[in-house]
Amino acid sequence: MNENQHVNDVAYAYVQLNNFMHAENTKNVYPITKDAKSNRTAFVRVDKNCEEEMYTIEYYLKNHVLKVSKAGADRGGYMPLIFNIKSAHFATKKDQIIIHVVEKDKKKSDLVFKLDEEPRPEREKKIVKNKGKRAA
Repeated sequence: MNENQHVNDVAYAYVQLNNFMHAENTKNVYPITKDAKSNRTAFVRVDKNCEEEMYTIEYYLKNHVLKVSKAGADRGGYMPLIFNIKSAHFATKKDQIIIHVVEKDKKKSDLVFKLDEEPRPEREKKIVKNKGKRAA
């Protein structure tokens, strides 16, 4: 594989995932920071009807592939992003997912996805929840 092919595979994987995250019917996309680990991460995609779907991004060692799969019991299959991966590490921030990839030929790449911040619960919901409690 020549240098141009390498760049094209990594760039294609970035564009493929970014387009998936920000599809036409998407309202917002945010990372799940509380469950983030160095070997995988997750994000939620919210559509215009406010329906949420959670996805995981992980390195699948058995097949040496970086993949995206739907979280939950009815997961189905997965979408491969990059093949021939030696290792992948993830950094998840409040509005960003960074994937550090090392390919089998030792080439290194960083895929950085700029996302929305996770929506905070509305202040009114907290007030209603605490309204029924009494101070002791």
